[in-house]
Amino acid sequence: MRSQPPTVSPRAPAERAPRLRPLGVGVGLFLLALFLVAGFKTWRDLAVVERREAELEAAIAGTRGEIAEIEGRLERLASDPAVLERLAREELAMTYPDEVVILLPEEPAPEP
Repeated sequence: MRSQPPTVSPRAPAERAPRLRPLGVGVGLFLLALFLVAGFKTWRDLAVVERREAELEAAIAGTRGEIAEIEGRLERLASDPAVLERLAREELAMTYPDEVVILLPEEPAPEP
């Protein structure tokens, strides 16, 4: 007598499916939670970067204002000789050769 090859019952794959389903659902929920956490972290990081970008743009605007102010002062110095002379006398203590400069002592501060 010949032995017959083992036959696979038609229910074997059906029995295996219910065991894998909870594992698949668990893995799916884990991946979903992982994506949600990663998405929240990315969103938070993006908000921090956008806030920093706004701060830097405000600083750039302030610096541009300072540059415009300095350029205006340079323009006034180049175009108005009276301003240039006043600054030379006040800030650099420059005088003409025939001028006499008298330095007065500073007054002491009043005592309380």
